Amino acid sequence: MIRTHWLLTVLICAALFVAACGGAAAPPAAEAPAAEAPAAEAPAAEAPAASGESALEAPALAEMVAAGELPALADRLPANPKVIGPGVLLSEANTPDWAPGRYGGTLNSSHSVADWAPDIFVMLNEPLLQAPDLSVQNIQGNVLESFEVSDDNTEFIFHMRQGMKWSDGEPVTTEDVRFTYENIYGNEKLYASGVPNRFRTGYASSGEPMTLEIVDDFTFKMKAAAPYGGFLRNITIEGWNGYTELVNPAHILKQFHPDFTSMDDLKPLLEAENLTEEWWQLFDMRWCQNWDATADRCIGYPTLNPWVSVASETPGVKVFERNPYYWKVDTEGKQLPYIDKIVSLQVEDVEMVNQRVLTGDIDFLRESTGLVKVPLYKENEASGGYRTVLLDMHVDSSILYLNQTFENETWRQLAQDLRFRQALSLAVNRQEIIDSIYYGFASLPLVSVGEEFSQYDVERANALLDELGMTERDGEGYRLAPDGSNFTILLEHAAHAPDLEPVAELLTEQLREVGIRIQIKRIDSQLWSERLDANELQATVFWGHDQGWDSDYSGNKINQIGSAWDIWLDTNGQEGEEPPQWIKDVVELDAKRWSAVSGSDEFNQLKEETFAWSRANLPMITIVETVKYPMIVNQKLRNVAEGGYAIASNFAGEQLWYEE
Repeated sequence: MIRTHWLLTVLICAALFVAACGGAAAPPAAEAPAAEAPAAEAPAAEAPAASGESALEAPALAEMVAAGELPALADRLPANPKVIGPGVLLSEANTPDWAPGRYGGTLNSSHSVADWAPDIFVMLNEPLLQAPDLSVQNIQGNVLESFEVSDDNTEFIFHMRQGMKWSDGEPVTTEDVRFTYENIYGNEKLYASGVPNRFRTGYASSGEPMTLEIVDDFTFKMKAAAPYGGFLRNITIEGWNGYTELVNPAHILKQFHPDFTSMDDLKPLLEAENLTEEWWQLFDMRWCQNWDATADRCIGYPTLNPWVSVASETPGVKVFERNPYYWKVDTEGKQLPYIDKIVSLQVEDVEMVNQRVLTGDIDFLRESTGLVKVPLYKENEASGGYRTVLLDMHVDSSILYLNQTFENETWRQLAQDLRFRQALSLAVNRQEIIDSIYYGFASLPLVSVGEEFSQYDVERANALLDELGMTERDGEGYRLAPDGSNFTILLEHAAHAPDLEPVAELLTEQLREVGIRIQIKRIDSQLWSERLDANELQATVFWGHDQGWDSDYSGNKINQIGSAWDIWLDTNGQEGEEPPQWIKDVVELDAKRWSAVSGSDEFNQLKEETFAWSRANLPMITIVETVKYPMIVNQKLRNVAEGGYAIASNFAGEQLWYEE
């Protein structure tokens, strides 16, 4: 059998070069990538002490195989498992001490919201494709084994892993893809507006839906109406998506879909849930997507994740045990994950989560940490048995957004004038913010704002404001508008992150030095979203993905810098206000970037052009870049990132292991 042959040969391959066993390394994404291999070649570590299949799987699984409770490993792995080694999930630069691990142990964490454990969600999440360090450079296979892209970036051929199985042992085939695309997205009760935007040409609501062609049980094609190379990003990282965007267990979900199960058979199920005839509500209740991975209703649901949700005997405790059919192995051929179990305890709030860190009850935590607590973390490392790793935040954490289409003509006149935005940027003492709010763990926004306007220059800021006609001041020293009226910026923010309010308060003090009055108002996060969409926010502070994967300056960003412009773009000019040419320029850049293959030379050039556009136009005022993010890890945990995005370590949970 091909699987048995693979198990015998993988150890021989490991003694030579790891990458050679998996095929040629994937070429740049601009070309048609081959089946993936570890991103860098590395000699295998010392061979396992034991011999035979039992050495390649967790002892508990080997016992189940011996007892006849589980098929042999050869029958649980796909013909070509994904090999995890140095540089695959995390770059070698960010995990310089990567090594094959040992089985065993429980990873303890904590969460504060019922039915939602964010750190564990990310650790479970498996995208269709992946790239090292959560980037879009060198995208390669993951759940899908490999892919090819046509020369015109319109057609994508995907190859699935033959022999891959759901956690209940059922095979994963293109029927799971066809069912998702045709019977879920194609059903108006489940998706009234049709397929999601990621499957529309150009990633636009107005884009033509991609077509799906099933070639055979393990091969399918997707075709766009126009070049859409960014589709690769959309099934790799965009929106923290997982494989459920395109692959779902049809053998389970067909039981709740009238295309496959009669309404007579569905009625008892509907009645049990008091749903009368609303079959689609029952379907939604039974369908577990990647975001639902930590929900109690998904206990026992078939998955492709490294751990599966199991029932807990203790309220508030979520338990996840290794998936016996997981489809990844390490460079020695050992089935991953190494860690047996994940346990997350619900506590009252984030403060209680952090208290459990200090008492040594947490082995891994990222989501609920804070820079403000780093001194406390460091003080308790020895007694708590953990270490604090400072990595990068995956967003620019604080940005001042000015809504340039807010319904006030005097405001529009100023906010839409580049000199006003430049003046505000020059009036921001970023070093003070870096030192006092980010404890020195941040840098000037040289990529998005640039050297010139990242500097603190009160004299030049005052000169620009004078040039704008804001020369008169009131009795308190605040500048009046050019027409002589009082001028105040209402900055409304929500509690989206702990640094936003202190940043807003410090901005208020700093801009007072150049005569600009800011009034801060904290509002509910839902109200914030509603006011943003209704063009009622004058200014706000929020984070932004303006760097990272795609220099994504359009999309939601336009909504925050000009809500009426965003409406005009979304409705093809039927509503809202026509934006100025500099906004149209970035929309065009964005469209070109989505047409290019993510990570290609063309894509990277367009990304740099977008950064240059940002520096030239200052669409928003980024306060700091490269803010650090503390991550708590058990002192005995290995294969932990030492650099890069903190959240990338969550996505690499299957390679974590405990040293004895």
